[in-house]
Amino acid sequence: MTTRPGALARLFGASHNERFANLVKELATIGVACAAHFRATDGQDVPGIVEFERRADKIVDEIHELLDNSFIMRFDIPEAMKLTDEVDDVIDGMRRAAAHIDIYKPFLHTLRPEAKELIIAGEKAIQALSNLITILGEPRLTLHRARELARVINDAESEADRVIARAERGLVAEFSKPAANTLEFIALDKLYQMLEEMTDDAKRCGKLVVSLARKEA
Repeated sequence: MTTRPGALARLFGASHNERFANLVKELATIGVACAAHFRATDGQDVPGIVEFERRADKIVDEIHELLDNSFIMRFDIPEAMKLTDEVDDVIDGMRRAAAHIDIYKPFLHTLRPEAKELIIAGEKAIQALSNLITILGEPRLTLHRARELARVINDAESEADRVIARAERGLVAEFSKPAANTLEFIALDKLYQMLEEMTDDAKRCGKLVVSLARKEA
C-alpha cells in the first residue's frame, strides 16, 4: 500500500506545515509593507528599507531552521526553501534599488514618471504574491485558484515590461546627443532595470507556488 507524501506530512508534521505557511506569509507581508514604503518615499529612505530587510532576514533564518529540522512536510522541503529565498530576494531587490538611488542621488533625487510607474507595478506584483502565498495555509491547494492569483502577478510583470520598453526608448533618444551626461544615463537605465526586476522576482515566486499546487492537484 502506498501513502501520499501529503498524508504523511499531515500525520507527522502538521505543526511544521502550519508554521511554515504562517512564516512565509509573514515574510510576504513584510514585502508588501516594504513595497508600500518604497513607493511612498520614492525609494529615498535607505535606512527604512534596510529595516524591512532585516526583519525579513530574521524570518528567513527561522524558516531555514524549521525546514532543516523537519523530516517530512506537506511541501517538498527544497522547493519550500527555494520559495523562501525567492521571496526574500524580492525584498533584497528593493534594498538594492534604494541603495542605487542614494548613490546616484544627484540624478535621482526626483524620480521620473517612468520610475514611479515601475514602482507601482512592482508593488502590485508583490501584493498579488502575498495573496497567492496565503493559500499555502489552506488544507489543500487548488491549481485553478493558484493560477488565477498568479495571473495578477504576471499582469503586473507585463505592465512593467511595457513601461521599461518605453522608458529605454526615451533614454536612447535623450542621451544620444553629444553633450549628454553619461552618469545620468547610467543612473536612470540601471534604476529602471532594478525596478523592473522586482516584478520578475515576484513572478518567479508565483511560479513556485503554482508548482506546489500542481503537485497536490
